[in-house]
Amino acid sequence: MLFVLLSGIAFMVMGHGLQTSLLGVRAGFEGFPDYAIGLIQSAFYVGFVAGTLSGPWFVRRVGHIRTFAAFASLASMSTVLHAVVVDPWSWLVLRAVTGAALAGTFMVSEAWLNAIATTASRGRILSLYTLVSLVAYGASQLFLTLAKPQSFELFVLVSILISASLIPLSVSKIDNPPTISVNRLGLGRLYRTSPLGAFGAFMAGVVLAAFYGLGAVFVQRLGYSGDQVALFMTVSILGAAVVQWPIGALSDWLDRRSVTAATCLAAAVAALAIAHLVGDRMQPLLVAGFLFGGLTGPIYALCVAHANDYIDSSDAVGAASSLLTLYGIGAAVGPFVGGTIMGQLGPDRLFDFLGVCCASIFAFALWRMTQRAAVPNAEQSAFVAVASTAATPVASELDPRADDEAGEAGDPPVEPAAPGLDEAGEERR
Repeated sequence: MLFVLLSGIAFMVMGHGLQTSLLGVRAGFEGFPDYAIGLIQSAFYVGFVAGTLSGPWFVRRVGHIRTFAAFASLASMSTVLHAVVVDPWSWLVLRAVTGAALAGTFMVSEAWLNAIATTASRGRILSLYTLVSLVAYGASQLFLTLAKPQSFELFVLVSILISASLIPLSVSKIDNPPTISVNRLGLGRLYRTSPLGAFGAFMAGVVLAAFYGLGAVFVQRLGYSGDQVALFMTVSILGAAVVQWPIGALSDWLDRRSVTAATCLAAAVAALAIAHLVGDRMQPLLVAGFLFGGLTGPIYALCVAHANDYIDSSDAVGAASSLLTLYGIGAAVGPFVGGTIMGQLGPDRLFDFLGVCCASIFAFALWRMTQRAAVPNAEQSAFVAVASTAATPVASELDPRADDEAGEAGDPPVEPAAPGLDEAGEERR
């Protein structure tokens, strides 16, 4: 059953990853202004956050399977419409719709993962979910080499990939999980408890969304071919899959703030190198891209782990959900700001912007180190890799750091159904 769920998620992530880069490159060929490209990419995350808020309501109304099928179909349909109506404002609306639809599908998929997880397995399941998401997202970039972005074929491929995510679930016997219920910790309380965790999660959203949404546009603007654009994005995204776990393990042995600060400083240096030193040479650009992607990939997970060092285990799920919300808000801001900077100052300034963002986390972490003592290593929570490319707050239930005292581990909170109704809201017979 785990293989079935992860295969469906992999198809969905591949469609999402390909569409993100494809839209940026195609918009560049169509002559869209850089600020408009950034705004289109930001719209996805606005829709995604909205989808995480509305998704549980749809599940309560029509059930998990129907919600998944409806949202996957909506995402597939909106993808094809991008190729039919090539206009910045239409794309903005369609991108927001896609974000909301994919949020719904990921929420349902994560609810099913929660339902099959146990105390012993949920950490392993979350790690597999993270690895599958990162590898699928990185591998999706290679699909850019299969056809010209100006053509219709790649949009059709995105639609096929998203539609394919329905097949594993449709042909398998899978029980419905409990109704989705997302618990969140108040953002004010979260910041008071872990200022670095909250600030870092927001800035990680700014950096990663701007990079994933505009990185392909940046390489295209430098005059590289479509194959080289795909290679750069693949190498950069897979860097996160390679580097995340070693950095996380290091943060379990040292003051996590110092590891976060060092990682962000190194990421800032890699960003500045891309902007000023290696842009006209492909091989050095790939090396710098791998380093930048690898170093920025763990920032969000480091912030979540740091926040958990100061949060009671009973609040771990709510805190993780709120941190992901902050990430989503930052992700809605990053591409628009990055696109505007590219349009006003040139494509190289995108990585200057990303470098400044990483440096701000570095500076904030250093300041926080002067405000209170570090948590002793023996008392630190364990680092858990998180793929923020697709996860919704429902995935927080898989975090092994969550408190299990309330009931069976891995089971999300159950909201009782109305008397006489099944989980799809239909009358029992």
